[in-house]
Amino acid sequence: MDIGQKLQQMEARIARIERSARLSHAAIDDTAIEVRDGTGGLRGILGVQSDGTTAVNIVNGAAPPAPSTPTVASALGGIAAGWDGTFADNAAIPLDWSRVEVHASTDSGFTAGPDTLQATIETPQGAIAYLPASAPTYVRLLARNTSGTASEPTAIVGPYSPTPVAGEIGIGEITETMISDGAVTTPKLFANAVTTPKLAAGSVDAVAIAADAITGKTITGGTITGTVIQTATSGQRITLNETGTHRILVYNSSGAIVGELSALGMGLVGSTGAKMILDPNATYPTLRMTNAAGTNEAIVNVVEGTAGAADIGINSGKFTASGLDWKWRTFFGNDFAVMERVRDGASTTNVGGRVALSATAATIGFNDTTNATADNNLTFISGTAQLNGGRLEILPDAAATSALYVNAASGHTGNLLRLLLNAVEKFRVDKDGNVLTAGDVMTTPITTTTGLSAASGFSTNNFYGYKVGKLVVIDLYMNRTGATITATSGNITPDVAIATLPAGWRPTHSTINGTWDDGTATGGWVVGTDGICTLRTATSDIANNRNLRLHITFIQD
Repeated sequence: MDIGQKLQQMEARIARIERSARLSHAAIDDTAIEVRDGTGGLRGILGVQSDGTTAVNIVNGAAPPAPSTPTVASALGGIAAGWDGTFADNAAIPLDWSRVEVHASTDSGFTAGPDTLQATIETPQGAIAYLPASAPTYVRLLARNTSGTASEPTAIVGPYSPTPVAGEIGIGEITETMISDGAVTTPKLFANAVTTPKLAAGSVDAVAIAADAITGKTITGGTITGTVIQTATSGQRITLNETGTHRILVYNSSGAIVGELSALGMGLVGSTGAKMILDPNATYPTLRMTNAAGTNEAIVNVVEGTAGAADIGINSGKFTASGLDWKWRTFFGNDFAVMERVRDGASTTNVGGRVALSATAATIGFNDTTNATADNNLTFISGTAQLNGGRLEILPDAAATSALYVNAASGHTGNLLRLLLNAVEKFRVDKDGNVLTAGDVMTTPITTTTGLSAASGFSTNNFYGYKVGKLVVIDLYMNRTGATITATSGNITPDVAIATLPAGWRPTHSTINGTWDDGTATGGWVVGTDGICTLRTATSDIANNRNLRLHITFIQD
């Protein structure tokens, strides 16, 4: 056998197989192919079904979108329900859409179900379904897909009444909704058919009554003079000119007067006995609102101000505080307004909170006309706010933002902060941040005695750190517990680490030099930004059990 020739033949056959259609000779023998989605859910069956039939069956499809709201109109012997082929929210028609169901009922709140299904629309272009009906009917639609899954139903529309077929209208079946507006005219009314009980109260007005039509025992002439008009003789009623006093009186069901309209004004009495009196007999009217007992009242009055201005005042009822009678008064005058707490019997006495507004300023504060030293007012004028007579306390809650924040605009030339005592300047921060103070600037120092880590061969006798602002002072008192450290020509070779400073107490920009001594020898040492303290020089050897005192001062950035 020629193996090379055989391999070439096999490669040619495999190439032909790969180029041929994959299912050109495939078959599904007495079974089915299942189509599943990405989650493994069954969505379709192609082939032999569970009942022995052969088909392509789509199952478990997602609910289709709801169809658009139907249009409905009356039709002969029923109603016509139409769908325009669109869906709610302009949704696209899904590929597995099957039909739209038309559901109808005489119940305004019905739920779509098998008993309300009246017709189906099978075309996605929409259609009109005619539904038999004998009474006002409500309609809603829902869509289904090929899996039988239903959409949300549309809103219920209706009711719509069917157009009756000749011979189907029985006695009492023509209702007011079945008669067109204006359909019943004069020729269709039988003579004397409209009787008094059929007229609505007040429906016959002056336009509908012919001139001089009311005569005899009713009213004669065009003017009523010298008499009393009343809706009843007792109980709840309205009377006009009772007892000749030219008043309109309103009585309640108990026969008590609860309303009056006369030349003196208008008065109303509520069910609790509270009164409201409107008096127009001044340059401007006054409104009084009184409690049932008549012991307290609130007043709204208008007075004529300068240049004919109508100044309005609102006064609360009286109340007692500190043994005195008080009220709150709000006054809107000629280009000013005030709200204040004043004495009822002495309106110039003001003790308490006060708000005053004008065209040039706004003031809110505490005023006491009996003790001027108690006054404390915050006044706003154009570009400035001034607190006069009091102290400003800022008590912010815990937060990340500043308790007092000043941010001057670019180009500001004045100071950012200025403090004076009796007109003598004590403290100032100018626009460039320069600080001028008349006294000492004092800062509370920070100290520590913990956190130092002794290096191998040393123990800590004492450690003390002192910090004021950015200035740091370090004192170490260390004991040599290891072997003697040899100094050659004043140098310690190699350098020997003695301790590590705690975080927050280290240089921040570079290594810093310091000095040490043990009572006999002296030398130099350094501390780096990592906090490691290192002995570098010594005037003599450092023997075991020698106590070294180290000192250094530096500034942190």
